[in-house]
Amino acid sequence: MRDKLRALQAPSRAVWIDTARGLGIVLVVYGHVLRGQFHSGLIGWTPAIALQDRAIYAFHMPFFFLLSGLFAGARVRSRGEFIRRRLVTIVYPYVLWSVIQILLTMGAGHLANEHHALADLARIGTDPIGQFWFLYVLAMLQLLLLLPRTLFLLTIPIGVAIFLLYGNGPLLPRAAWYLPFFAVGVVLGRSGLEAALPTWRRAIAWLVGGAVAFAGLFALMPLLNGVPAALAQYALAGAGIVAALGLARLLDSRIALLSALGTASLAIFVLHVICGAAIRVGLERLGVSQPAIAIMLVTAGGLLIPFVIYRVAVSLDITPWLGLGYAPRARDPVPPSVEAAHVPLEPAAPNADVGRDKARGPAFQ
Repeated sequence: MRDKLRALQAPSRAVWIDTARGLGIVLVVYGHVLRGQFHSGLIGWTPAIALQDRAIYAFHMPFFFLLSGLFAGARVRSRGEFIRRRLVTIVYPYVLWSVIQILLTMGAGHLANEHHALADLARIGTDPIGQFWFLYVLAMLQLLLLLPRTLFLLTIPIGVAIFLLYGNGPLLPRAAWYLPFFAVGVVLGRSGLEAALPTWRRAIAWLVGGAVAFAGLFALMPLLNGVPAALAQYALAGAGIVAALGLARLLDSRIALLSALGTASLAIFVLHVICGAAIRVGLERLGVSQPAIAIMLVTAGGLLIPFVIYRVAVSLDITPWLGLGYAPRARDPVPPSVEAAHVPLEPAAPNADVGRDKARGPAFQ
């Protein structure tokens, strides 16, 4: 069994894409820390905190869905392998860490910001808790990859229509909101994104252009409502994503810790709430009440403790068993110029049965 799991290791990727994941997970943890500190009564919801919260939540989760899509359409040998990958990287982590977080929250009693009962364990199949909605929605979107490619592409306008009608609320409209970002990642693929940002000049253009557009749309959003506001949300998130990708490409491997955090993004995601809450309670017991110091320490702990756990699990070759995904593969030493090109959604061969197009494996069968 261990040999089978090792054979299904995570696909290799460029360092700067790991840096992008690192940026994304830092935003996730920091955003959750701000809200956690507020709900604990440790900070007030000041204009500065509200501004940071709005800016982060405007694009950081669409950013993660796009990054998830980059590798979701990678070739696999069979439907069985496709399903096994999703079980190991999405379903099992979702179930395992949802159960652990519920039990720990129950044990923490009044010290926890969220309160759960044993009955919540029975509902995780339809009602995800806390941050785990992301894994639930990601599983929903990945199932769409089993559709023929034409039908997959047709789900995108349907998703946008559902979001425009119902907003970003329950699970289905929420999945509909994130579907276009996930689909862009699938269509681009890793090689497509790398080809879009080949030079530092292009990266600077993305960073500056995306940041300027994001700032303008961010200022405009309070003036909009209805369908224009909903469409502007897509543009706002897109601008933030473009700026973040440009920054990640510029940073590349210059901040080794950031790219390292990117390789451990799943582990940090499932563990950061538990670790951050433990540090917050510890700081309260120690009498550390200065908000800036508490936010910095809780954020650092929410990132670094899961990262250390992940690295230990990698060294012991037990990451899949702990619900932390596959260990990263060594990066491909072949220069990008001679690397096999990613051909997203290539046309089927003449007279091919589109429903059984073998070119992309089960992702578009």
